[in-house]
Amino acid sequence: MKNDLNKFEKRSDESSPKILFIRFSSFGDIILASGVVALLKSVYPNSDITWIMGKEFAPVFEGRTLANRIIGIDRSGLKGYISMFNLANKLRNITFDIVLDIQDNRRSAILLTMLKYIVKTKSMPSLKQRGDDHAYFHFARILKSIGIDKIPEKPYLLFNDFDRKSLNENLYSLGYKDEPLVVFATSASQSLKRWNIENFKKLARIITSKNKVSIALIGAKGEEEYGFEGERIYNLIGKLPYFSSILLIEKAMLLVTNDSSPLHMAFSVATPAVVLYGPTRPNWSLPQGPYFAIQSPRDCSPCMKKRCPEGYGCLDEILPQNVYNVIIKNKEKIGFEFSV
Repeated sequence: MKNDLNKFEKRSDESSPKILFIRFSSFGDIILASGVVALLKSVYPNSDITWIMGKEFAPVFEGRTLANRIIGIDRSGLKGYISMFNLANKLRNITFDIVLDIQDNRRSAILLTMLKYIVKTKSMPSLKQRGDDHAYFHFARILKSIGIDKIPEKPYLLFNDFDRKSLNENLYSLGYKDEPLVVFATSASQSLKRWNIENFKKLARIITSKNKVSIALIGAKGEEEYGFEGERIYNLIGKLPYFSSILLIEKAMLLVTNDSSPLHMAFSVATPAVVLYGPTRPNWSLPQGPYFAIQSPRDCSPCMKKRCPEGYGCLDEILPQNVYNVIIKNKEKIGFEFSV
C-alpha cells in the first residue's frame, strides 16, 4: 500500500488541523476506533487525518472510514521496530496539530518517541488506566485530553456496491427467500473464547424449530471448520468479504456471537446481539443498547486469561437453552416475537 505523505502541506490553521491517529489493531477495535475518527471529523470537518494501523488491517480498511489516508505498519519483532523507524523518518518533517494515540501501549509510545515535530502538538498522553467501562468511555477520556469533551456515538464505516452485490449473490445462491435471519458468528481469535460448535448447532435447532426464521453463519477464510449444514442454515463462512459480512449482520434481526469482532460489526449497524463470555468480561466490549451478555457460570469466569491452566472450556458451561431463554426474555428489545 502506498503511503501518500506527499499530500501534506507543511502547516494548517486551527479549523483544518492535520491529525495523526494511532490504533494498530485488532479488527474489532479498529471498527470501534472508526467512531473516534468520525467524531474528529464532526469537530473538525476540514481536518486531514492520517491513521496508522497494522499492515494486515490497512488494505481492509482503506477507504472504509473517514480517515483521509491509512498507513500500514509492521509490528512483528525486529521488522516492526525497523518499520516504525522508517515511518518516523518519513513523518518527522510533517507538522501534526493533533496526535491521538488510542492504542496506548508500549509500541505506540515508542513510535511517538521516535517522532520529532516542528511544533508542539495539542495532545496529551492518554490515560494508563482504561477503566472497567466500555471502550468508548476510555476513548472519551483520551479525547478530553485534547479538548474534545464528547463520547463517540457508534462506529462509522463506509460500504460500496460490491459489498452488497457479493452478499446478495452468495446468500441467494444458497436458496434464501427473504425470511427473517439470525446470524451466528461461531469463531473467535482464541480457542478459549469459542463456544463449542455443537452448542451452536443445538441453538440453531431450537430457534428454527420454534420460529419461521433461518440461520446464517459468518466467518473468515480459514474458519470453515466452525461451520455446519442443516435445514434453514446458510453457511457463508469463508465466502463473504469482510464488509459484506457486516451488511449481512445489518440484514439480520439478531446476532449470536462469541466475544469477538462481529459484536462490533453489529454495533456499527445497530443490530441487536447476544454475546457469550467465558474468560473475558463484557464491561469493555458490550455497548449500551440491545446487546445482551451471557457470562459463563463457572466461579473462575472471567479470568481474563488466554489459556486455562485447568484445561476447562468455561464457555461450554453455557447451555443452548439458556441462550434461547435470554433471547426470549429480550425479544421486545430485539424486535421479533420469538416463540417460547
